[in-house]
Amino acid sequence: MAGTVWVNCFFVRDLGAPFGGARSSGIGREGGTWSFDFHADVKTICIRGEG
Repeated sequence: MAGTVWVNCFFVRDLGAPFGGARSSGIGREGGTWSFDFHADVKTICIRGEG
């Protein structure tokens, strides 16, 4: 098995790493910017301001 060992820095993640977490860690298998880019869609919203 492989996992993550944290020394003197609890719950610090490298967002550039595409994979992480294991089983019930609560972090998830896919994380970081890769996961955000993969699962998110870009949407432009224009709102007319008052005045």
